[in-house]
Amino acid sequence: MTIDATSSQNTAAHPGDEHPGVRHEAYLYRDDEEFLAGTMPHLRKGMESGAPTFVVTPEHEAGLLRDALGAEVPAVQFLDPADLYTNPVRAMAALTAVARTLNTTPAWVVASDDWSRYPDELEWVRYDAVFNLSFAHIPFRTLCCYDTEALRPETIALVRQTHPRLLEGSQIVDNPAYRKPGDFVADLDRRPLAASPHSAATMQILPADLHAVRQFVAEQARRCGVTADALHNLLVAVTEVATNAIRHGKAPVTLRTWPDNGLICEVTDSGHWQPDEFITWSPPESSADSGFGLWSVGMLCDTVQVRTGATGTTVRLRTCAA
Repeated sequence: MTIDATSSQNTAAHPGDEHPGVRHEAYLYRDDEEFLAGTMPHLRKGMESGAPTFVVTPEHEAGLLRDALGAEVPAVQFLDPADLYTNPVRAMAALTAVARTLNTTPAWVVASDDWSRYPDELEWVRYDAVFNLSFAHIPFRTLCCYDTEALRPETIALVRQTHPRLLEGSQIVDNPAYRKPGDFVADLDRRPLAASPHSAATMQILPADLHAVRQFVAEQARRCGVTADALHNLLVAVTEVATNAIRHGKAPVTLRTWPDNGLICEVTDSGHWQPDEFITWSPPESSADSGFGLWSVGMLCDTVQVRTGATGTTVRLRTCAA
């Protein structure tokens, strides 16, 4: 995947741009006609400004936009969401890299995706909330598009809480349902994870024998079709989480694994060491920074979920099969 944020870039400030920071807007549409009616004006603003302009949508929506753009297609960079949105933390890292190249020039983006392909949908809703903080001072002009006929009502309700403004008709309006990212994320973290199955393979993690943990996970992963590269990443991630549980939690520390379109690994302990809700999302400046280990876990696994409650802390890692 290549994101070129410098093509057609004009580094001068754009006249009339009264919002120098991020614009993170949601557009709820019902059909192809509405999709084009909302997205084409957004793209044209980007093209007319001379700023980098992107489309990150599934092929069907990308085809609609290519047809509508006609001869203007070369002015827009099309990206496959399956390449950019591989997992929430990697997506945040990729956009952070783009942000560093922008200076004061806005980047105009139309984004949508097939949410049904994500096994842990709530982590992408979390991503939308954290986006508002991570890029608060970055001139992204992002229009996130959601098909109300395809998505569950609960998902639409959550989407409304993570975008400060909405596109309604031809007007951008303030969103009364928007919630501060900290409050929204805290509510997500109060939602319990689904219980692990009774059939889950289980072992106790001993501080002196993390090698046994890696052997145990490797055996379970191979049974679930996890590829060699993904297995290597998973072993590094599980070792990091187990180490954190041993250092910051309380015994017993337990590892459970079970198949679910790949492998889920869950580390639980009796402590209350949940990190700051945003520490695992933004790329640290160096490996010596606090939070680097948990951030790297987010980069290595498809999703990472952390919950702390009365009985202790749970970290759940998902690695999908090829």
